[in-house]
Amino acid sequence: MKIKLKLLLFIFMSCMISQSLFAQEQQISNDHVVVLKRFVQRLNDPNLATDVILSQDLITSKKLDEDLQEYLLASIDEIRINVQSKDINQLEYLSFAQAGRKETNDIDLEGIDPQQVYFVRYLKRFVFAAVIRDKKIASFTLVSKGNNKAHFVFY
Repeated sequence: MKIKLKLLLFIFMSCMISQSLFAQEQQISNDHVVVLKRFVQRLNDPNLATDVILSQDLITSKKLDEDLQEYLLASIDEIRINVQSKDINQLEYLSFAQAGRKETNDIDLEGIDPQQVYFVRYLKRFVFAAVIRDKKIASFTLVSKGNNKAHFVFY
């Protein structure tokens, strides 16, 4: 009888811990989507300067050299034009897991936590991918690394 009671208590505690972990993961996912939606809204705002988006929404190394900063500003402008040409109310925000194996198979995460990787999709087509850390965009740049694989670049 004591063994059954201990087993039931163990099962109950395991379920509670599992639910708690799921709730924490869900909250993190929701927080990441909020960050991504905010980034998209700011990209869509034509009155917001690109350098403001760079300084407030992206994680970069402390000191960017001039060439790298110019490249990043141009990259933001490019993604901005892409976002502004869409009806942002029809954008979908997908986690790495939700995107599916077909869409993620060619991405080498190189140690990045997949729970930090999200995709913006418009009418079943991917607009861009992003890595989210510390409530900011850590990367939105995927580049080829050969062998039909791409990886994220961090600045």
